[in-house]
This record gives sequence, C-alpha cells and structure tokens, in this order.
Amino acid sequence: MEYALTPDDIQKITKLDAEQRYEYFINAVADLEQIWILTDEEGFVLVTAEDERCIPVWPHAEIANLWIEGDWANCQAQAVDIATWLDKWTSGLDGDELMVAVFPHADEPGIVVEPTELSETLLEATQEENEH
Repeated sequence: MEYALTPDDIQKITKLDAEQRYEYFINAVADLEQIWILTDEEGFVLVTAEDERCIPVWPHAEIANLWIEGDWANCQAQAVDIATWLDKWTSGLDGDELMVAVFPHADEPGIVVEPTELSETLLEATQEENEH
C-alpha cells in the first residue's frame, strides 16, 4: 500500500522522542508491512550506536530519505517487506551479530534492539493489526 507523508506529518513524527518513535515505527510497519533501510553500491548501510554495529531502519521512505546526505549522499531508501524481514533479515542480522537502530533521528540513534526482539514485537503488532 502506498502511503505518502506530508511535510507536516514528517515534522510531527520526527519531533517524537526515541520511545515514541519506536512505538510509531512498530505500528506503522505493522500497518504498512514495510521497513525502510538505506543501501549503497556495497549493500545496506550500518551505523554504530551504543557501541554496537547496527542497521538503521525507518517506517517511511520519506523519513529514511532525510538521511541521504553527506557520507550517505550516494544511498537510496529501499523497502523490505515485513515477511522478508521476519523470514530472512532477522536471522541474517543475528548471525552477523548486528543490532537494529529503530528510527534514528538527528544525532540520536533511536532505540537499539536485537533483531529477534524487534521481530517478535513486529509479529505481535502485525497479529493485532490483522485482528482489527
């Protein structure tokens, strides 16, 4: 499903604190069934947060695109559907000992979680979404 954010929406969402952005991310991903990452010619982008190597993830392309500047100017936002994330990415990230930085913003990494924890939370939220 296509879903476009207005500049007003983006401003409201990015003003949320890390916990609120995490909650927003879970609900948006459960609803839209996509996770957005940044990729370049070498693959997906990693950041260091809380002394962990992390893949940053966002709930919308428009917000991921805000990060495409400076060192990441050659990146693009790429959607990963939730089924692929749960099926392949979680085990792959766990195997590579990577964490997930959920909805980083500005100089803040967002909430850093283990891939398995994020997937369990997303599964619960997706099941709740499907029950409504």
